[in-house]
Amino acid sequence: MNGELMVFVVYDRAIDEEVIDLLEGLDIQHYTKWKDSLGVGRHDPHLGDEVWPGLNNVVMAVIEEEKRQKLLNLTRALQASFPSVGLRAFVVPVLDMV
Repeated sequence: MNGELMVFVVYDRAIDEEVIDLLEGLDIQHYTKWKDSLGVGRHDPHLGDEVWPGLNNVVMAVIEEEKRQKLLNLTRALQASFPSVGLRAFVVPVLDMV
């Protein structure tokens, strides 16, 4: 692999448009998106029920190493804009791919 990384962005679906805009701004055009995911993180649980009605979305993309820091910086800036909304980015190396 040529320095490719897998990034997972897990976020409150309320900021879906902002996250997709962030990806498009970095020219990340290819991704997989899971809508209405359940999860428990550092903010309120998102379980899609009467007690915890929120839901998350998840975006997964393979990116080049040179986009990693820009993506993380923009994610931090987006977190600062929405401090009460869950948003996390996880970056892992791609060891192999078919």
